[in-house]
Amino acid sequence: MNQVPKPKHPLDLTQKPAIGMIHLPSFESSVSPGFDLDDAFRISLTDAYTLKQAGFDALLIENFHDTPFSKTRISDAKFLLMSRIVNKIIDSIPTMAVGVNILRNACLQALTVATLNHASFIRCNIWEGAYVTDQGIIEGTASQVLHEKQALNSQVKILADVGVKHATPLGDFTLEEAAKNAFFRGGADAIILSGRETGALLSLDTLTHFVSKTKLKPILGSGVTIENVSTIFPLISGVIIGSSLKYDSSNLHSPIDLEKATAFMSRWNSLREK
Repeated sequence: MNQVPKPKHPLDLTQKPAIGMIHLPSFESSVSPGFDLDDAFRISLTDAYTLKQAGFDALLIENFHDTPFSKTRISDAKFLLMSRIVNKIIDSIPTMAVGVNILRNACLQALTVATLNHASFIRCNIWEGAYVTDQGIIEGTASQVLHEKQALNSQVKILADVGVKHATPLGDFTLEEAAKNAFFRGGADAIILSGRETGALLSLDTLTHFVSKTKLKPILGSGVTIENVSTIFPLISGVIIGSSLKYDSSNLHSPIDLEKATAFMSRWNSLREK
């Protein structure tokens, strides 16, 4: 397995990475004759170049608009389409770390796409435990993904969500217990915490309590803006940001605004330099 591709640009988790979201257009019409792959390339590459120009450390490519989501596996047609888009972005911007998130929880497929296309990391929404979601009950995939990662000799990093958006855990694990399970027992490379839904911020009290109890600084996966980042920064190890960078933050089909993205990175870098 020595010929398995290495990431073209690894994700450095020690430097508090700022990861910008690329919300892909819907794949639902991808099997129809009218689907325009070039248009999908254009939309995704436009946001990728904007985030690169703004100075972001990494990109996270997600099939965000491909609702309704499947639980743990997308179709072969959508898998191939997503792989082509990931490959196109990585070939176009080889100097940025690139990650893959296939919603709802197709973590095995995300690992395959990431590994074969020289990507750096994946985001797995339900890594350990089980959650009631809008797709039904979904169980964690840590064991399957790590066995596959070992079989592939993959160097892709795993960013695992805890306290998952749009989901409620089964069982009575505290947020802190769930994070320790995902990190120490589940083998994740980093923990992601988010608010209850897309764009929602985790409360400062919850975040402060979490860091105090676990001694783990999470990557924050939703709700971060230029207005609140200074307060949150000391408590986190990185950020995943998308909604607040768009021209119209209330319209998630809206493209990334270069001015907003550049202003955020200016603030983020000034905090990293202190």
